[in-house]
Amino acid sequence: MRFIPFSVISLAVLFSACSQKQETGKIVQQKQPVISAEDRKAIINREISTWQFAKIKNMQGLRLILADDYLAYFGKTTMNVADVIKTFQTCTIYNYRLSNIRVKPVSVDAAIVYYDLEQDITDINGDPWTPKVASASTYARRNGQWRAVFYQETPVTG
Repeated sequence: MRFIPFSVISLAVLFSACSQKQETGKIVQQKQPVISAEDRKAIINREISTWQFAKIKNMQGLRLILADDYLAYFGKTTMNVADVIKTFQTCTIYNYRLSNIRVKPVSVDAAIVYYDLEQDITDINGDPWTPKVASASTYARRNGQWRAVFYQETPVTG
C-alpha cells in the first residue's frame, strides 16, 4: 500500500467538491438596480449645482444639496458639511468643467455620479487646487430629495 500525504487527499476532495458545485450549482446574477431618467437628471443637475453654488458663494443653496452626514474624502483629509462650506467660502473658483458624467445606480434610493473635473481654484492662501481630478459623489434619496452623502476625488496625471 502506498502512503499518500493528507494534504494531497485534502486537495483532491476540495477540488472534487468545487467541480461538483460548478456542475450542479447555478450562478445567480443580481438584478442591476434601475433609477429613472428623471432621477439621473436630478442627480447630475444637483452635482453640477454644487460647483456653481460654490463658485458664486451661494452656501445656502449648497447646504440644501449636502446631507447632514455628508463627508468629503481627499486621501489624508476628510471634511464634514461645515468644513466644506468654510472651504468654499474662502477659496476662489475661477473656472470648473465637469465632463464624461455618468451615474451608477446602487439601489432605487442611492446612486454614484462620477465624472472628470478640470478646476481652476485657489485656496485662501492663493495655492492652486489639483487642476484635473476624477470625482465621484454618492447620492441618497432622503425625504424624497436626492442629497449628496459622500464625495471623493483622485488626482489625474498626464
